[in-house]
Amino acid sequence: MKGTGANLRGSGKYVEPHRLPKLEGMPDLLSFEDGSEVKTEADWWQRANELRDLYQFYMYGYMPDPTAEKVSFEKTDSGMTVKVTVAGEATEFFVTVTLPGEDCEFKAPYPAIITNGGLDLAFDEATLSFVRPTELPLEDLVNRRGYAVMTIKPADVAADHSSRTGAFFDLYPYSEVDNDVGTLVAWAWGAAKVIDALEQNAYPEINPSQVGITGFSRFGKAALVAGALDERFALVNPHASGLGGMASFRKSFTGKKYPWGVAGPPESLGSLQSSALRHWFTSVFLGFESSEQLPFDQHQLAALVAPRGLILTSGYEDYHTNPEGMFEAYLEASKIYELFDAGDNIGVAYRPGAHSIEVEDIERLLDFGDQLFRNIKPKTDFKTSYFNQSFS
Repeated sequence: MKGTGANLRGSGKYVEPHRLPKLEGMPDLLSFEDGSEVKTEADWWQRANELRDLYQFYMYGYMPDPTAEKVSFEKTDSGMTVKVTVAGEATEFFVTVTLPGEDCEFKAPYPAIITNGGLDLAFDEATLSFVRPTELPLEDLVNRRGYAVMTIKPADVAADHSSRTGAFFDLYPYSEVDNDVGTLVAWAWGAAKVIDALEQNAYPEINPSQVGITGFSRFGKAALVAGALDERFALVNPHASGLGGMASFRKSFTGKKYPWGVAGPPESLGSLQSSALRHWFTSVFLGFESSEQLPFDQHQLAALVAPRGLILTSGYEDYHTNPEGMFEAYLEASKIYELFDAGDNIGVAYRPGAHSIEVEDIERLLDFGDQLFRNIKPKTDFKTSYFNQSFS
């Protein structure tokens, strides 16, 4: 069946990537494509539409039109099966759901955290794969804090390789002509379908207007894409998302000396375009020959979440994800939150350590959620980090 869009390269909508001029410095967040200035909230909504289209065309691929989809669900003892039908084609995927129990001090309806892959994944450097530790699942901690957890197995929605299989591609078969969409959008689409089910009262215990999304590493990238493209995500947490997520393409800190060590090289444009990772993106993205040709940078993707909640978490020593490059994107995106007088809705919470999910990361996410959803003043200062300081 026909996919999500027309032949991007043949549409004439934008210039081919390799023909774009190089941009010196960070692209201006507060300027339209024609150079005019963003001055008001109304201006920003127009600018946001420009940016969403640029990102979908050049980098991620276009999100399908949800008005053409019929979404339903079937509940089980451990969660629900989300079913999606488009023009007679049907697919489904399972979502594990855990709810707060009697040990929770808060009452329903609860906020919910959607996660691709689970909250307690770790990256095994020896096997270059994600593994699940044997400790107490972090879902229990989240439930005790008064949040539901909704876990999607990413491969059920889109396989993490070039096969383009899974529920998303069942409905929208990959094609450079008709459906040139990467798996980051596919994973974001799956999370959006969970909100569709919640809006149909799948779980009366969950407040569908207080849904957050988180993810670790590549799934952190997908979490930010989801929050940027779908305004129903009230809280977005791209944990250790790196390049293609929160990290700037143009800001590199390789070799910089910090009190905790020396920064190693981060992900690069070339690594994202490699045969191992290129399936995350549209094939148009492969046409960029340098990062300076990108008509945007990731502070602009982060700004698309405004004025909703955005909390950046990571480890100071997670050099591959460019921690300071993510912090720079956070600072730039904060300008749009200031435009909306919503500065408390964006924050950062770094901790010592490298590429992993720690209890502290989840605790800070929940603290930020409590501030956003329950007006509970946090003990954490979400505006400062060691990157606010100067290092020689």
